[in-house]
Amino acid sequence: MRGTVETFVESDAVRPVSVVYGRAVAEHGGRRPRTVVLTHPDTWTAQQIRSLIDSAVRAGVDSRSLVTVSKGWAAVDFFTRSERLQRGSVVAVLDLGYETADAAVFTVGGGGAMRLAAVGSDRALGGRNLDAVVRRMVERALVVRDPDAAAQLRVAPVHVHRDLDAQVRRAKERLSREDTATVTVRLEECSHTLTLGRDEFDAAIVPVIDRAVTGLRAALADAGLPSGTVPDVLYLTGGSARIPSVRSTLGGLCPVRAAGETSTVVAEGALVAVENRRRSSRARTLGWLRPVGIAVAAVLVAAGIAVAVSRGLTHEPVVVHVSGSAVVAQPFGGAVGAPQTAGFASIPADREHSAVPVHQIEDSTGTDQNRDDHE
Repeated sequence: MRGTVETFVESDAVRPVSVVYGRAVAEHGGRRPRTVVLTHPDTWTAQQIRSLIDSAVRAGVDSRSLVTVSKGWAAVDFFTRSERLQRGSVVAVLDLGYETADAAVFTVGGGGAMRLAAVGSDRALGGRNLDAVVRRMVERALVVRDPDAAAQLRVAPVHVHRDLDAQVRRAKERLSREDTATVTVRLEECSHTLTLGRDEFDAAIVPVIDRAVTGLRAALADAGLPSGTVPDVLYLTGGSARIPSVRSTLGGLCPVRAAGETSTVVAEGALVAVENRRRSSRARTLGWLRPVGIAVAAVLVAAGIAVAVSRGLTHEPVVVHVSGSAVVAQPFGGAVGAPQTAGFASIPADREHSAVPVHQIEDSTGTDQNRDDHE
């Protein structure tokens, strides 16, 4: 709706789902959405997913409209909207969220079909680890600037630390885009504005990035791939994927792709995934109905012809044409090619194609364009 991401700290999902759902309905004049998509980590169990669905229902969402999509699948569908992966390719997704770092490994089979081969999650690694790195940078700089202020900070009230933590998060985000960022430490007796540099930030977060790489390699090993296998492409999602040094470090291992706004990849990809499911389901249904419909139509046409002959209604030869969309029968009387449209029968073989009206039908001597139109 707006492409923004907000953080909620709740014991369950009722509150955030209620807020987001309420805003979406309000944006559309009170009209409820036909489909509500809930995303979740790939490592979640069926029980955890069930709890998420229950929370959404308690938040007022119609259970019949609910669809769930894992974050890994959503990311893959987002990035592969306009490209086709080769058979045998290995695709990985690394979601660097605020609280966890999740990895998913996919393998590509025949026809581009993808299989989730392995998942992994580091619950002690995420964006808040990077916040802690920036916080330590601030504290070290404050010790150099004013040791007494640094001592005061350690015993400062909670609101002082909350204000500092908020500034630290903003500084981390700014260092993802710019070379410097400032943080102001506000104490009761004094305040200090400190400038942080990207080079220092990049050097400080190396251990965090290395840990993310270790988790990715563990997921590749769990997928049963040969030792030393690297992904043919790695999709990065999550807020921390915006950091240049994260992209460059991972880019040294394999090709990396990341969206301009990495935080909304999962949300947008989930919508793409749902639409892909619908198309796939529709294609499978039509693929099953088409031959059955043609067979049934052919039987009905044959039965109709038999009845007509038995009643002496026609003694002319009948042409029966079976195409991918319809079965038609047309008698020809007198000279070959003279149309006798009164005896025409047409039976649709699927829901997407309807029979051409009788008055529009040409016989086999019609133009090529007409025959193409009929088919």
